[in-house]
Amino acid sequence: MRGSSSSPGRDRLSAPASVDQGDLQGNVLCGYGNSFPHGLYAFVQVGDGAAGRRLLGELAEQVTDAVPWRTKPERTVNVALTHIGLANLGVREELLRSFPPEFQAGMGSRAGQLGDTGRSSPDCWDEGLRPGKLELLVTSVAQSPGGRARLRDWLRRRVAPEPGLSIVNEQEADLLGNPAENEAVREHFGFADGLCQPTIEDERAGPNYQKGRGTPMRFGRWADLAPGEFVLGYRDEDGLVADAPAEPLRQSGTFTVVRKLYQDVGAFNSYLSEAAQRRDIPEELLAAKIVGRWRNGAPLSLAPDREDPSLTMGGKRQDRLNDFRYSSDGKGLKCPIGAHIRRANPRDALGWRGALSKRHRIIRRGMPYGPRFEDRPAQLRDADRGLMFVCYQASIERQFELVQARWLADGDAFGLGSDRDPLVTEDPNGKMTVQGKPPKFLASLPSFVTTKGGDYFFTPGVKVLRALASGELGGA
Repeated sequence: MRGSSSSPGRDRLSAPASVDQGDLQGNVLCGYGNSFPHGLYAFVQVGDGAAGRRLLGELAEQVTDAVPWRTKPERTVNVALTHIGLANLGVREELLRSFPPEFQAGMGSRAGQLGDTGRSSPDCWDEGLRPGKLELLVTSVAQSPGGRARLRDWLRRRVAPEPGLSIVNEQEADLLGNPAENEAVREHFGFADGLCQPTIEDERAGPNYQKGRGTPMRFGRWADLAPGEFVLGYRDEDGLVADAPAEPLRQSGTFTVVRKLYQDVGAFNSYLSEAAQRRDIPEELLAAKIVGRWRNGAPLSLAPDREDPSLTMGGKRQDRLNDFRYSSDGKGLKCPIGAHIRRANPRDALGWRGALSKRHRIIRRGMPYGPRFEDRPAQLRDADRGLMFVCYQASIERQFELVQARWLADGDAFGLGSDRDPLVTEDPNGKMTVQGKPPKFLASLPSFVTTKGGDYFFTPGVKVLRALASGELGGA
């Protein structure tokens, strides 16, 4: 199962032993945490290269790196660019051509294979989030709404006078839940979120060994993942280093997928109520069967019959919530084979003790947007709400696209034929089998999640960000 030096896109290049945190933008390997509950995603169009480089230079002076804090800042700042954005900044052609084909093409051109069809097709995306509109992304999380507002207002004042710059979309986001009061962070369907990020084989770079978050091994152990699975310029699980894009762009960079995903909470709740009655299954158990976890985060693999609160309490909460495998439940009697979390991270379900899935992990850093469904009066429950999905990886094609296209938007890998993920994919003929004695069949599943826009971004290392701003890589 090991790779070789002839593998396309990777080689036995020299690589540092550990990640340079001062050169890595923050929130990639080690997240900022729940003490920053207020987010901002601001998308800037760059019509003039010189104006874009001036803005990038000012942002580079504010950018948050991965060095641990002595004191938490009021807010963070991070920057990413699409291939079009890099071109408009004047980056040299040979450097632009060195990027992987999927990044050059952009997310909109991959809509068919990603399952972005029907209401999720690019023609239906929000006006400012359509293909070709997104070039430079400024993200921030803040400890208070005021901290977020100050950065938003600075960016608006900075961009407005520049004839070659414009903000084409702004999206605020806010955590749902209050971690300070030991309340789980949840997404709009009501499920605890962010429970199983990969652990990293680098003491300085990110979270390490926690049961269930790496690759399953013998004797109940789990292996952390190599940092090169997520950050360019470092060795991956095969001991190789990605060779795209070309130096100097590569070092400490990562590829970032951003998707605005609308969640139809009303449709989800209505379907649960109606289907639970028709199929004679408790409503909360049906919700857990669709997702693979109870709303409190307890996995069906460990709590198949009831929402076990003991799994979500105490200092070892993360270990208890994630220390499970699917090979002991091969028939899906505990966690259905088509459940969302089983498809998104199959662990050892595909065989070979997880070796077939370890090269396809992603790091998720999204945040919910829009008002809580239950906080709205009935006439406002159709308000725009959902998830600003963000993930980091060294290869968009091998990681995000494989998960989205082959595991979520298609069921072949799991012996499910054309059945799609029941929760997050657009499918007018959606169906799901809930294995059991007897099995229960969910038919005519409506689409609960709709893609509203996004693109593929490159998040450069701090040194490269400054080089882009100065024009060293072209455009000066």
